[in-house]
Amino acid sequence: MSHHVLEAAGVTTPAALVEKLHDAERASTACASAMAATGQMEREVLLALDCADLCAAAARVLGRRTADTSVAKAAAAAALRACEASSAACGAHADHHEHCRAHAEVTRETAGLLRKHGP
Repeated sequence: MSHHVLEAAGVTTPAALVEKLHDAERASTACASAMAATGQMEREVLLALDCADLCAAAARVLGRRTADTSVAKAAAAAALRACEASSAACGAHADHHEHCRAHAEVTRETAGLLRKHGP
């Protein structure tokens, strides 16, 4: 996503945060799919799916202007909580599953950006 496009639209959220939310959505979906294929780790699958959905929603809300900043804050807070929970859960499996390692890393980075740049 072009930083210039967001600026021209009056969006104040850094483009890097919106992109990282999309990265977290994709990593979460991929990890959930890989875990589901094992038939195990139901809790982790559900946390990853929650993370994917909430990051997608936050990217959409934070990637545009909004009339109510509390909505943007709520979206960012929900995505942050989902990233933290999913990163912790998958991080516990990072030594055994590459998809969990990659997912935990991306969601940890996303959480950090949300803390730093959230509305």
